[in-house]
Amino acid sequence: MRLKEKVAIVTGAGSGIGRAIAIRFAEEGADVAIPDIDEEGAEKTAESIREMGRRVLVTKTDVSRSKEVQASIAKTIETFGQIDIVVNNAGINIYKFPNEFTDEDWHKVIGVNLNGVWFYCRYVLDHFFEQGRGNIVNIASIGAIQSSHLREPYMASKGGVAALTRTLAIDLADRNIRVNAVAPGMTETEMTSWRVGGDQYALGNYLVPMGRWGLPHEAANAVLFLASDESSYITGHVLVGDGGLTAGNPIGRPFPTPPAAE
Repeated sequence: MRLKEKVAIVTGAGSGIGRAIAIRFAEEGADVAIPDIDEEGAEKTAESIREMGRRVLVTKTDVSRSKEVQASIAKTIETFGQIDIVVNNAGINIYKFPNEFTDEDWHKVIGVNLNGVWFYCRYVLDHFFEQGRGNIVNIASIGAIQSSHLREPYMASKGGVAALTRTLAIDLADRNIRVNAVAPGMTETEMTSWRVGGDQYALGNYLVPMGRWGLPHEAANAVLFLASDESSYITGHVLVGDGGLTAGNPIGRPFPTPPAAE
């Protein structure tokens, strides 16, 4: 077991990629704390983890609120006695044309996707310093590398996560703390379920060289690698898992022919 006797915080593990990460960590021997604003979803994830015989803690937490983040970290230490890994996964998205975004929209997305990452990184450090080690894996997005339409706050937040990951990595490397990120591509989750079966889903299958969308457990496996000792000499890295999407464009590849009308 790659995470035996480890304790991990996985934010936003009530669904999607976060749930897959939390369950994958438990399979590898970790006890897991799940801070999530979706308490019902978090409890469903927790139930699966308990069935494996692992310990789990659920705290209803809005990651955009510093005091709630600090309270969840303190509760995790109180419950398990240690924190070894923090995975900053919680994220939201809003789609609008640029001039239609309100200030509230901007602050909401940045608050969860970037401030929330910063709060967990910042407030777990005293504990990491005390125990002499720590590991942080942030969930960015291919939006940190290339942008998509109608998501200015989301793209800005994910670019910020990638930059934050790198700067923390170089500042903390000599304190035995590694900081990396995973940048998933198009992934089938609750957040993207509205695309399934439609033109956007088919377009994704065309654009991705591997010909399909990613699955949550595939992102979880990438996170597991960075959270384990198998990546012990890796820090400041943004690991892209996108089926080849950001490697290049599909020019020259035959476009799918629509089915003939009956």
